[in-house]
Parts: sequence; C-alpha cells; structure tokens
Amino acid sequence: MAKYKIFYKLSHANGALVDESWNEPLEFELGDGQLDSCLESCVIDAQVGKLQTFLLSASEAFGSELEEAFQVMKRPDFPQTMMIELGAVVEFKTPIGDSYEGCIDQIEGDDITVNFNHPLAGSDVSFQVKILQKQ
Repeated sequence: MAKYKIFYKLSHANGALVDESWNEPLEFELGDGQLDSCLESCVIDAQVGKLQTFLLSASEAFGSELEEAFQVMKRPDFPQTMMIELGAVVEFKTPIGDSYEGCIDQIEGDDITVNFNHPLAGSDVSFQVKILQKQ
C-alpha cells in the first residue's frame, strides 16, 4: 500500500472548518483508517507538491442521512451519570464489544433520539490537500 505525507483541510461546502492538518502533516497508509475512503480517493488523484481542492457532493463524500440511523432510546438505556443534552456525543457498546458513537438529536421526556449517521452525512464538503511525499 502507498504511504503519504500530506497537509489537508476538510470543510463544509459553506466554508465552515471541520478538520485540518496544516501545522503538522498527516502521515498515513492507504486503507489504515486515518482518512475516510472518499478522501483517500482524492489523495490518489492529487499531484505531489500541488495544492488541490476537491468539491464532493454528499453522495460522493459521507453519504446521505439515513432515517434508520436515528434511534429512539429510553432514558434508562443511558448511564445514570451521563449528561443527556442536545448535541452530546454518546458511545454505546454492542454485546460483542463493538463501539458506536451517536449524537443526541432530540429529547422528548424519556424518549431520547440518537443520530448514528456519520457527522458529515448529508453534507457537501471541500477537501484541500497538498501531498508532500508519496512512497
């Protein structure tokens, strides 16, 4: 697998910054999970040493929001010590030990709606990248 050293900036299409690595380059190997596959595809298409911007639609980037990824849970399903508030990120473990993160989207009495979509699902994004090194 190819190894890369890059500077990058990921933003919503409206310009709001999501993540960046301009102060310290990111070093990664394709497929190691540090970058989502849609962003790895941009890196593969980019030229070494040239700052390039890729505009990705929601479907090309992190996909559309899926209704089935919104789960209504009951307050007793959460640890008693957990602060339950809108926008809070919560982590759940499955019986086999996998972890899933979601964001509290709605609170109605004891019904808590958790959004398990990717945080950028449904968003068009801009990905700027400059490849410093490719091995």
